[in-house]
Amino acid sequence: MLARDGIASTRDQVRTLTDRQINDLTQRCREAAIEKKAEQVTVLDIRGRANFADYFVIATGRSVIQARAVADAVVEASEDLYGAPIRTEGYNDGNWILVDYGPVIVHVFTPAAREFYNLERLWAKPASKPKRKA
Repeated sequence: MLARDGIASTRDQVRTLTDRQINDLTQRCREAAIEKKAEQVTVLDIRGRANFADYFVIATGRSVIQARAVADAVVEASEDLYGAPIRTEGYNDGNWILVDYGPVIVHVFTPAAREFYNLERLWAKPASKPKRKA
């Protein structure tokens, strides 16, 4: 068992990942959130809309305590194979916890914070414009 102070990891930070590893990391994060009973777990493909990441994994914990447990589970599920996140934010407050692996960024919200920030709306693919008939 690793020594842990909240979400902190004793592993080295994640390194450059291949596309296959990025997809696997995304699924590991998603599955870890689901296993901790997170609600509305969503994966957003933001490739082509952002240059800082490929995927967002968005999850809701019913409380601050559950949101922290989900964030902890995400780190635990990924650190042995891929390393520690590059950074984490919001763990102490617990309303919006960010776990940043570079190409994969996990957002764990409480219900009120998720509704307020509504990342799905902000990062949704733009609707294609209907073609005009001549």
